[in-house]
Amino acid sequence: MKKILLMVVATIMATASVKAQNEDLKHEIGISYGLGVSCIGDGIGNALGNGLWDSATGYKWENDKQFGTLGIEYFYHLDDPKMAVGAIATYAQYGEDVVKKSTDQKTGERMRRYIALMPSMKYYWVNKNSFGLYSKLAAGAMLLADKSSDYEINKKENGSKMYFMWQVSAIGFEFGGKFRGFIEVGAGEQGIVLGGLKYKF
Repeated sequence: MKKILLMVVATIMATASVKAQNEDLKHEIGISYGLGVSCIGDGIGNALGNGLWDSATGYKWENDKQFGTLGIEYFYHLDDPKMAVGAIATYAQYGEDVVKKSTDQKTGERMRRYIALMPSMKYYWVNKNSFGLYSKLAAGAMLLADKSSDYEINKKENGSKMYFMWQVSAIGFEFGGKFRGFIEVGAGEQGIVLGGLKYKF
């Protein structure tokens, strides 16, 4: 009986210790990959404008090259277990070739790169030790770097612009212990559908 009592006490203490450890995990870092809106915007814009541009010039856009959105994020979990604040950095790129219609030869190319930094917050609808259900909001600045070249006149151009950028993940799921997988669905620079891994410490 004494041994059983000691085992029960030890189990309770171990469970309490694990729970306390999980509750003390205030920080998290994560990496994600998603289908980014900037790339989609370029692709859709080119698809709609291709016919007009083709008819007005002797050229067409071809061979879209997209690298989705790579994101790195950090969050700090407040004492309120439903709230976390942090920041997200993202990178995406989109490229295409310019082809002369009369010869079907490549005469140029363009590459756009998107780098964004956005303060962010998360609200947890469910926040358990091994599972979380949340929504996420982020807003900040994005740098668009545009590089193009025209082989026919041997000309290269570089430019950059700053834009307001955002991310709204309507629903996100995370699962695991200190190392967690996560999936989000929403809209914005980080992606419409994205997934990744995070580490809580």
